[in-house]
Amino acid sequence: MFRRTAALAFTLGMVATQAATQADALTVRTVGEPETVTSWQRDACAESDAPDTPARAFRDAGGTVHLIASHSTARALTGPSLDAVRPNCRVIFQGHAQDDPRLHDDRSWISSFYTPDGTTVFALVSNEFHAQKRRALCPSGEYMRCWRNSITSAISSDGGASFRLSAPPPNHTVATLPYPYSGDVGQRTGYFAPSNIVRNGDHWYAFLWAERFGAQQRGACLMRTDNLADPRAWRGWDGKSFSVRFVRETQAGDPPEAHVCAPVAPDVLQGTVRSIVRHRASGLFIATLAMTRDGQTGVWTATSPDLVNWSKPQLLRAAPLLFRYGCGDAAAFDYPALLDPGSQSRNFEDVGKSAYVYMTRLNLDKCRITWNRDLVRMRVEIDGG
Repeated sequence: MFRRTAALAFTLGMVATQAATQADALTVRTVGEPETVTSWQRDACAESDAPDTPARAFRDAGGTVHLIASHSTARALTGPSLDAVRPNCRVIFQGHAQDDPRLHDDRSWISSFYTPDGTTVFALVSNEFHAQKRRALCPSGEYMRCWRNSITSAISSDGGASFRLSAPPPNHTVATLPYPYSGDVGQRTGYFAPSNIVRNGDHWYAFLWAERFGAQQRGACLMRTDNLADPRAWRGWDGKSFSVRFVRETQAGDPPEAHVCAPVAPDVLQGTVRSIVRHRASGLFIATLAMTRDGQTGVWTATSPDLVNWSKPQLLRAAPLLFRYGCGDAAAFDYPALLDPGSQSRNFEDVGKSAYVYMTRLNLDKCRITWNRDLVRMRVEIDGG
């Protein structure tokens, strides 16, 4: 009887939380049209200097704002404010093209930053192992059939002017599947695209995207840590608590299913969570996603009090997306991220009544995606809560 009562109480509690989430949901709406932050044709430092990650920002100890939305050879925009950043051609980070997939250090997209003091900057990295370039591992030579992804970590000691791996490979690894790399499996596998890092209470949180493979289910996974300096301190959500310890591969007798994360709100977060910010007035979190839902393709937002329970998504802007566009479209969009120039956080974790949604605009050339892409932003207004 006690177990039944406890189970019922838990179920009712979840229903109440979800109902409260719906009632407290924020409304985010765009104002005006996109404005260009950087143009590849005008501002690129090299051919591959194109925005290929969501825009992230932080202030260093001297007050300079660093805005990073870059490719695998990463550069930053810097300036006195988020509204006044300009391209800086100095390379701040890139992977080391290691041939061994166990090292998790091939082509790397640095994409999430957090600094407690403006001098030391911790970062999460999306590492792609490109086995199509190692035909012994990938006989088909097809990128998507052999792609394995993992989340790794980097650190800066000079306020973000340069980054290095947080530990010698593979000890810089944060999250990877508990299965050895197995070559051509016919699909991409692993953990992808970390969101920005946000502080909530005594922990730091970030989302990542998981593809279905073995015991791992497809969806948006949430992880947290109480020590940004230790890559192995991150723990994934298992559906009830943050108890998933990510490992490079399991040992004999250690079940792989113990080392995979449970997707959060899979009926709601149906695309990669590109950014999460806290609304200052209400304390609610806002997630931005690029996805197709209810037959509509575009940028969506959802609201949460605790990063686990999420409101029904709202369409922020209908738009063609990366890999979801037509040949009649002039451009596709992706990597939406909310940033407020007036943020009270050194890491731009919060937003007020208005902010900007930053996106990459991919300018199509005869139905093809090329290096020609721009970083754009649109003003948004946030109501409710």
